[in-house]
Amino acid sequence: MQPKTRQMVSYAIMTIVLILAGIFIHKFLHKYSLHEIIEDLDNIPLKNKILALVFMAANYLFMTTYDFLGLRYLGKKLAAKKVVLASFLSYAFSNSVGLSILASGSLRYRYYASWGLSFSEITKMVIFTSATLWLGVLAAAGGALVLAPMIDMPDQLHMYFSLHALGVLLLMIAAAYYFMLVFVQKPFNLLGQTITLPSPMLGLTQIAAGAIEWVLAAAVLYVLIPAQVQIGFVQFVGIFMLAQTIGLVSNLPGGVVVFETVLLAFFPPAAIPAMIGSILVYRVTYYVLPLLVAACILGISEGYRQRQKFVSYLSYLNRIYIAVIPNLLSVIVFIIGAYMLLGGATPINPARFGFVENVLPLAVVETSHFFGSLTGVGLLIISRGLKLRIDLAYQLTLALLAAGTVFGLLKGAEVETALFAIAIAIAMIPAKGLFDRRSPFFDEVLTKEWLAAVFAIIAIFVWLGFFSYKHVEYRNDLWWTFTVNDEAPRFLRTMVGIFTFSLALLLYKFMLPSKRVQDDTNLSQDEILGIVKKSRDASSYLALLPDKKFLTGNKSSAFIMYGVEGRNFISMGDPVSATEDDDEIEELILNFRKLSRHHGCGAVFYEVGTENIPHYIDAGFRIYKIGEEARVLLDTFSVEGKHWATTRNNINKLEKDGCVMEIVPAERVEEILPRLKEISDDWLENKNTREKRFSLGCFDENYIKLMPVAVVRRGEEILAFANLWLSSGKNEISIDLMRYAEAAPKGVMEFLFVRLMLYAKETGYEYFNLGMAPLSGMDTHSFSPFWNRIAGALFNHGERFYNFKGLRSYKDKFNPQWKPKYIAVESFFALPSALRGVAALISGGTGGIFGK
Repeated sequence: MQPKTRQMVSYAIMTIVLILAGIFIHKFLHKYSLHEIIEDLDNIPLKNKILALVFMAANYLFMTTYDFLGLRYLGKKLAAKKVVLASFLSYAFSNSVGLSILASGSLRYRYYASWGLSFSEITKMVIFTSATLWLGVLAAAGGALVLAPMIDMPDQLHMYFSLHALGVLLLMIAAAYYFMLVFVQKPFNLLGQTITLPSPMLGLTQIAAGAIEWVLAAAVLYVLIPAQVQIGFVQFVGIFMLAQTIGLVSNLPGGVVVFETVLLAFFPPAAIPAMIGSILVYRVTYYVLPLLVAACILGISEGYRQRQKFVSYLSYLNRIYIAVIPNLLSVIVFIIGAYMLLGGATPINPARFGFVENVLPLAVVETSHFFGSLTGVGLLIISRGLKLRIDLAYQLTLALLAAGTVFGLLKGAEVETALFAIAIAIAMIPAKGLFDRRSPFFDEVLTKEWLAAVFAIIAIFVWLGFFSYKHVEYRNDLWWTFTVNDEAPRFLRTMVGIFTFSLALLLYKFMLPSKRVQDDTNLSQDEILGIVKKSRDASSYLALLPDKKFLTGNKSSAFIMYGVEGRNFISMGDPVSATEDDDEIEELILNFRKLSRHHGCGAVFYEVGTENIPHYIDAGFRIYKIGEEARVLLDTFSVEGKHWATTRNNINKLEKDGCVMEIVPAERVEEILPRLKEISDDWLENKNTREKRFSLGCFDENYIKLMPVAVVRRGEEILAFANLWLSSGKNEISIDLMRYAEAAPKGVMEFLFVRLMLYAKETGYEYFNLGMAPLSGMDTHSFSPFWNRIAGALFNHGERFYNFKGLRSYKDKFNPQWKPKYIAVESFFALPSALRGVAALISGGTGGIFGK
């Protein structure tokens, strides 16, 4: 299934879930009015709201025990304040966007990696905490359903077994997990991998911690439910857990709509309006407030973490201001846009009806109502442009806020809307300098995801309008009724206008012509070579091959080298930078994803290291390990000792035969090119293969002449050669092409290899890079991701496809330091397509993957 097809199927399933849940909600609410709900919302006692805040705080504080237990499982210790910070931020964000591993994992990695934990350890912690959460669901739901009085299943939800039986089943699953830990205390092998489970005591603590946390979450809503609803706490926990579980399975953010649908089904009709008010307060208390607090803490802590980069305290505050303000304004403008739009679906405030009827002309009221709602839609769309710091979005936002202020006052004396809009406009004026990006506005703003969010608000607008005016008898002439008192016709006309406007946007979006992929760089070959020579990564020399396209940063001191294969834009390695400017690298990664999306393709970063993983995660990528790179620490490298006896004998034998290693500088390589070409052609013919590309060098004369070449001579005859990659600051040295003549003596490549390492050691290089061993070093324990298990099995049993173990074993004899390498893709489902694209680029086309 293609990525676009999978995406469409995912959207379709989510849409169906939302529609079905919406039908349930509408069925529950058709007997009630909006005024009843608002009145019951105001009737919640202040002390109950304060108590809900206390339980919410206790819940989030107790949730940090998940991370403490995870660290205990890993055998690690960190300061309590660090654990609490990382845990709270992870759960505040993941609760609001859905309990996704991506949301919590990216934040955990950003913090725990800086505190010394490896990527593998953080992955284990994320899996451990997710398991703790679900064990808590099993224990809390099971215990409540068993202990509570019999809960009657509503007619809207049909099950073929009792909830008591379901509770027993859930407790049995939790117990089975505990007894597994009791009877399987020692590590065991599974598919050749060692699996270590938590201790029984730690497992029991997991279950208890998860259950207590969920009970505290239920208490937040329980103290808000109206007094007329007679229900015991244990019985309520059972209903709450059932609704939360179904909400979690739906994978919607916070289980929104689905949670409400299931929960309301268990309460009598008379209590529904009051329960809706309670749920609204619960949503704000448990989801919105922690999210806002977490956003503020994240902004401050990130600025504090980066404080060493700022010259002064003033510049530190300015950095926080620049990072936070565009995102904050984007959220606020989206909210006021939704407020203006939804205001067109509700009746005029009765207290201001006299002013509208006696002072304002009917034509003004009608026009203002219509364009006020359209202004709201415009603000919803443009708010994304503020997030992207686009100058046109800033100007349009100010214009629409001014228009919304006027329309709000004229359609119903909405002073609150006017004051809100004016306050936002005033706040935006000092921030004008932040919105300085000139870009194709509609290409970047009208993304499928953003349009989906806008249309979701529009759907709520339609439902709210029909709900507000459900007492009105609909007829054909209603569309042409124009009086101050008849507000339902006004809503209908506004709805048609919004649909027309939205349809026009969709047509514009889908009729945009696709753009050809072009080399987006203003750097010459000499400038690229200059950046490469200043890079500390030797593999950046791959940028000099003719098969690369480039994306450059604003400062022209860094670039991404990439190729296009099928529906994938594939970057070869991390961004290459002459200055290692972290901000420029982060911007390049984001721009590369935007470039690929602009052409309707996916973005892939192949063979990247650990340094920029936080940037990839922040840009929405998933990270998967693809192997390990071997780097020999030259300071300790030696061929002395019993281990190297065979190698020393081989070197001595070749030296007695007259073989010597010589470094030919780049300016003299042209003199020996004909002989090198002859050796390369013979080597390819004897190996029955063809040139590889992209992640490996090929014999291109213009490419070979740009770097030194190591040769093995016997007299005047060149027997073998390897071109050299030399990184900046003598950080590392590596070789690309390694080829030898048919007449070369046995062991000539090992001779060249060892002599090069000793030469690099003598000349002051820190590392000798032996390149990557694909699929090696993959953890395949019980908590490992699915990809790790596949890759590990292929490494252990895939000799017929590639000599994975042999390559790892050969490089291991040099006692290297192994450095993990990863591939960054937009989703797990994009991984197969990305790997096929990489293979095709390396092999010179899909046909080259399977043949010469």
